[in-house]
Amino acid sequence: MGVFDNQVAIVTGASAGVGRATAIALAREGAAVGLIARGEAGLATVAREIAAAGWRALALPADVTDEAAIGAAIDRAASEFGGLDIAIANVGRGQRGPIESLALAEWEATLAANLTAPFLTARAAIPHLKRRGGGQIVAVSSGAGKRGYAGMTAYCAAKFGLQGLMESLAEEVGGDGIRCGVVVPGSILTDFGGRNADEKREGGAKYLAPEDVAASILHLLTRPGHARVQEMLLWPF
Repeated sequence: MGVFDNQVAIVTGASAGVGRATAIALAREGAAVGLIARGEAGLATVAREIAAAGWRALALPADVTDEAAIGAAIDRAASEFGGLDIAIANVGRGQRGPIESLALAEWEATLAANLTAPFLTARAAIPHLKRRGGGQIVAVSSGAGKRGYAGMTAYCAAKFGLQGLMESLAEEVGGDGIRCGVVVPGSILTDFGGRNADEKREGGAKYLAPEDVAASILHLLTRPGHARVQEMLLWPF
């Protein structure tokens, strides 16, 4: 028996990194998982990996910054699996460089991935969660949502905004039985942020593994029904 038997989850950014690790962890614990990301090949690989273990998953290629696309993907997951209980908003986009050379298009793309996408994900998920009598929404933020860093203005602004979005959302939908929380990890050993995992290892700094973040997301999801964790900070050790 799994912790999430008979539950349905969607995970954005599920083709790699934290999204992949979280989707696998949810499936291992019994959830049927809708896998959402732009990378169709990567999603198919994760879906096959989950299916090979005897678990349930559905690959749903979609641009999470596209209102119609993310809405259709979540609707399909709920239709295929009979509802929705958990929504994990995980997609992120890095940005580095001084603000003087930051193009408006890059600013807008960074905010779209890190702030608009979680908004669209939550908005599309909420009607399905309400029909189940409640559920959970978890967003993956960053240490850059707790303090500013030089050369990361757009990314920090988006992640600070994500904190506010999720705090407000928790107040708004708590009465509907929907718990909302944010996992705030430090640096993670993935290809995110302009350097691949091998380059990061060579630097000698400490990093979280994607599975560390996934485990923290599941810890947050499994708190007692009368308890809500608004924010979980997670740093490399």
